[in-house]
Amino acid sequence: MARRQGSGRHGSTRGEGRTGTLSQAAMMAGAAMAVPMGAGAMAQGANSTPEAPVMLPTVQVQGEAPPNTLRRAAPVNRLPGTVQDTPQTITVIPREVLEQQNVTTLEEALRNVPGVTVSIGEGNGGVNGDQFRIRGFSAQDDVYVDGLRDFGSYQRDAFTFEDVSVIKGPSGYALGTGTVGGAIAVGSRTPHLGDSLGATVTGGSGPFARGTLDLNKQFSDTGAVRLNLMGQANRAVDRDSPTGHRWGVAPSVSFGLGTDTTFTAEYLHYEYDVPTDAGVPLITLPGQRIARPITEYGLPRSTWYGSRNDRDRVQVDRLTARLSHQANEWLTIANDTRATWVDRDFAYSIVGCDAACTTSFLRGGNPTLTPSGAGNPYSQQTWALQNVTTATAKFTTGPLRHELTGGIDIWHQDTDREGFGYTTAATTNLRPQSVFPRRGLTGPTNKRNGEVTAYGAFVNERLWLIPELSVVGGVRVTRYETDYTAGAPGQVLTSDIDGDSTSVDPRAAVIFEPTRNQTYYASYSTSSTPPGSLFFTQPSTVGGFRSNYDPERNTVYEIGAKINVLDGGRLGLTGALYRVDKKNAEDVDPLGGERFASSDVQRNQGIELGISGLITPVWTINASYTAMDSETRQSRTAANVGKRVQYVPENAAALWTTYEINRGEPWNLTVGGGFTWRDKVFLNAANTAEAPANFSLDGVISHKINDNLRVQVNGYNLSDERNYGSLFGTRVLPAAGRTVLVSLNAEF
Repeated sequence: MARRQGSGRHGSTRGEGRTGTLSQAAMMAGAAMAVPMGAGAMAQGANSTPEAPVMLPTVQVQGEAPPNTLRRAAPVNRLPGTVQDTPQTITVIPREVLEQQNVTTLEEALRNVPGVTVSIGEGNGGVNGDQFRIRGFSAQDDVYVDGLRDFGSYQRDAFTFEDVSVIKGPSGYALGTGTVGGAIAVGSRTPHLGDSLGATVTGGSGPFARGTLDLNKQFSDTGAVRLNLMGQANRAVDRDSPTGHRWGVAPSVSFGLGTDTTFTAEYLHYEYDVPTDAGVPLITLPGQRIARPITEYGLPRSTWYGSRNDRDRVQVDRLTARLSHQANEWLTIANDTRATWVDRDFAYSIVGCDAACTTSFLRGGNPTLTPSGAGNPYSQQTWALQNVTTATAKFTTGPLRHELTGGIDIWHQDTDREGFGYTTAATTNLRPQSVFPRRGLTGPTNKRNGEVTAYGAFVNERLWLIPELSVVGGVRVTRYETDYTAGAPGQVLTSDIDGDSTSVDPRAAVIFEPTRNQTYYASYSTSSTPPGSLFFTQPSTVGGFRSNYDPERNTVYEIGAKINVLDGGRLGLTGALYRVDKKNAEDVDPLGGERFASSDVQRNQGIELGISGLITPVWTINASYTAMDSETRQSRTAANVGKRVQYVPENAAALWTTYEINRGEPWNLTVGGGFTWRDKVFLNAANTAEAPANFSLDGVISHKINDNLRVQVNGYNLSDERNYGSLFGTRVLPAAGRTVLVSLNAEF
């Protein structure tokens, strides 16, 4: 749980911290009032007097991204403007918070966002890696890095992160398929003008050891290279699992920085070999209806059920090229391309505790358990390619001002998986004293191949009726083609599916901005999940597939406000009321004639509140709260109707705040802390299994020794609560207890 890479104060490439020139910034700001069709179309106002343009000198800017995250650029370029301009809830975790918390993974970063939960995969039956749910709905395929899909399933390290954002609600217009509850958008560290060097070493509980390097070098007036390195070895705190390790390297180069045309190429190579952990089972006490984790009834939270086979070995290679060209003062064109390869070998041991096991455990016994075959090993290879071309035009026609965005999004993903069995059986006890022995593997017992190709076209218009009032209208049309085969080697395929579908996802909003610091909006948007898109993440959907299904439909209605307060708007306040409806197309059973839906119809509605920025120049805060009212409104299982949606807490909150004492003085100190909290959640649609509430109190103390060195101490779960990080229908993963890490950071 530790990371600090270089300095976030050497020209961020995102938001208002973007490195560039003052003259370019002035030109971009004026583009909203620019004229693509001659002086006669100028619409600054009927009574305005034209003035000669003022040419500003070119000055290099190494800006700092504003603490008030409403002032930052929207996390994907298909959503032009700032977070404040976007009529949708967007929570941003800035680099400053990532560094203060010593975040090392995407999962750790997202603990700052209430309403995001983590689920455990099914191994050979499903998929593992980062499995997030936003407002209770799966976001497995909804992770984006620099606006492009981050293909493949794996645990993402934060050593290249500039910031992390969560776009709440269906976002089909901007991102395409999926995004039921929202999407996760990561901003990467890329080259900037100027030279900088940062390095960090961290050690602590576990044991834990990590080192990182962030080097930036300017090699010309407009070119620079950057290199990020990471190495880590650790053992999980309060889990009796073996040691894991990971390492990564991410070089990048940029040309044309501070000019009208910028090209950036990035490469990521990332590997890890870590023990897997399927968590502990749930049990139902005699006479009770709700199953809860067995660790709530006396089993030590350190208990790990695993063998030497239970490893997650991953290699990721990702190449990204991004080109941005400002053709003139009103038109910007971007073309982004990504190629990704992910190889993964995975296995873990899933155990359950039935009624007989529960009775024995409660009487002090130590019953024997046999791991489920769902955790058997698999080997998976994924490669993918995506290209997105986006154009944004800002112009006026008569008295009306326009911001028009459109483009083409094409991507292809190919996944091959082989599943294996064991040649030897294995058992363990509920209270294990040691891990299972290593087991021999059979040859492949099943093979699967899936290919997905998507072609999307999108357009969005923001039209200012008057300077304070604008309307937004947009739509994406996506053609989705799926080809899936599965079966035992050398035998007849058990599945051979070709599924094609076309979805249309509109977007509409009204935005009222009476002042620069106030935005009020009402919005509507949708997303679609085509049939066949979840074959590798939720294989149970294969059996229920019907070629004539329409895509699943997801809709969000939201009204909200984003307001900046205090001097210069240094503190941002947000609030929103929303409703998300998830429903699938109905179909007719070709045999029985029964009309049914392929998944439950669900609703989640609630309120989101947030605050970010500076209370005083030395006191920062990032906090958010959500209250959610979820319900299954239609289901093929009648008893589930009216129940809460699984993985959705009724309340959740996160707070992080820091205060600087004697800034710039020899005896200086930064102190801070906060908490993450969520209510209990149900783990199944029947609401008969639950995970208790989580609460983690965290803190930080840091001291700047001199201009180049800083020491930092982080404490996590300081009250040593019994928490649960990852969740599944029949098991949960106990989270770490009290943890302390110490870091030494050098910056030059």
